[in-house]
Amino acid sequence: MKKAAKNLIFSFCLVLFGQAAFCYTLTGQELTRIINQNISNEIKSFVTKYSDDYKITVSGIPKVIIQTDEVVCPKIEILSQNSKFQPNLYKRVIIKDSKGNIIKAFSVIVQTLIYKNVLVASNIIPYNTEINSENTVLEKREISRYLGKTLSDNSTGFVSARNYSKGSIILADSVKQKALVLKDSCVDIIFLSSKGLKITLQGKALKEGAMGDTILVRSNKYNKIYNATVSSSNEVTVRI
Repeated sequence: MKKAAKNLIFSFCLVLFGQAAFCYTLTGQELTRIINQNISNEIKSFVTKYSDDYKITVSGIPKVIIQTDEVVCPKIEILSQNSKFQPNLYKRVIIKDSKGNIIKAFSVIVQTLIYKNVLVASNIIPYNTEINSENTVLEKREISRYLGKTLSDNSTGFVSARNYSKGSIILADSVKQKALVLKDSCVDIIFLSSKGLKITLQGKALKEGAMGDTILVRSNKYNKIYNATVSSSNEVTVRI
């Protein structure tokens, strides 16, 4: 009787051992590593266009051990509700077996911080004030909310398109090129023909303009109005 009981226990252990030999155990540590690596690779390909100094933090990964009846690691899908980059976003993690059955699903929060040396107002900068080294400084700032909008040079010939408080990041969409021609100022109107003929007349600017802008000017000699392109300081060009 005792021998039969021992054989039964031995057989049961063999069954358990056999089952364990043909299943996969995904530890919480391995799950965290896979999720972090996949998310980091995805975000890295985007943020490195703006800076090599960044930090990605993934939170909300459960501390679980997932065991399957298959020998391969279950499939881990990481889905986003929004395809656009956001500093803080939710991602859905779905773990499936080889047949597509969902084993576990949960959400994680991904925070991305991006750092770069950018132009910052060192003093109050009123509207329409020239941006230069006297009122700006380069500082390392977190710029994840301003990707593609920051400046890294204080000698760009821009003026402010809004009021800036001290310490504010200078944004490209809140500055404009410094005007080379002011409204009502005297200008040289250069008439250029396709054959290289060049005639210069004195005139008056009816609107201010930066390099490349098209403005209206009036010639003093003929009192005629022309569409002209700002080509230099107090100089415009008219193609004839």
